[in-house]
Amino acid sequence: MKIPTISIASHRITRLIIGGNPYSGISHHSPAASKAMEDYYTTHQIMADLRQAEENGINTVLARADRHIMRTLNEYWNAGGTIQWIAQTPKDTEYANLDDYLQIIARYRPIAIYHHGGTTDKLYSEGRLGSLRDGLKRIRDLGYAAGLGTHDPQVLKYCYTEGYDVDFYVCALYNHTKHRELYLPDDRYAAFAAIQAIPIPIIAIKVLAAGRNEPRDAFQLALENIKPTDAMAVGMYTQFQPDQIRENAWTVAKLVSEPKLSGFEDLQDSREYS
Repeated sequence: MKIPTISIASHRITRLIIGGNPYSGISHHSPAASKAMEDYYTTHQIMADLRQAEENGINTVLARADRHIMRTLNEYWNAGGTIQWIAQTPKDTEYANLDDYLQIIARYRPIAIYHHGGTTDKLYSEGRLGSLRDGLKRIRDLGYAAGLGTHDPQVLKYCYTEGYDVDFYVCALYNHTKHRELYLPDDRYAAFAAIQAIPIPIIAIKVLAAGRNEPRDAFQLALENIKPTDAMAVGMYTQFQPDQIRENAWTVAKLVSEPKLSGFEDLQDSREYS
């Protein structure tokens, strides 16, 4: 069995992407849980998880462009790693000028850069979302695929209708903009409806509700309701479940091989399981 790939711009990306929130100490549970992630995820441990991801057929990581993430990825690549990086801009409170920070991100050669969903949603609520057009153009000018993130399906539909120049979107299945850390099951169906209506690749995030959902059921629900040209980015915290990456990769590979989900995906450049 294989993890199939999708296309974003000229890049082949596995439909299961490893998410980087745990590496940045973002648990979406509690300050104590976030601190535990920070303590666990040393440079060495992040590199070990990325290596395990590659060994199990995952070819892309989606992670914040934090300084320590960029430094760790640089070290990982220098050591022979080949995982692709989709970079998320940090919150707008973490940099003085987006153009300047994009130049810093570009030094570490991601395959794509997308705008932080929380900041996108904030700009939308303030009526200032149009200011992002220049930032997206800047990403393109630097030679990278450009994306927009959001936690709100209304924002997703608005950006598509208004013709924002992007190669992909990143959309949460739970609406943090409205509910913060409440994970309401019905949110997923509003997100799925928006994702299905937009003929551009979309990376679904919060598939597991930050560890609250049973993985197989959550993966199956997502794969049945996103497009065959979409992917999922999933944070995987290995401190207490050392085999989580392998298990998630195997589960997704098995699910997409089932008749109702197979037959659409291009299996180019994907890893085979025995």
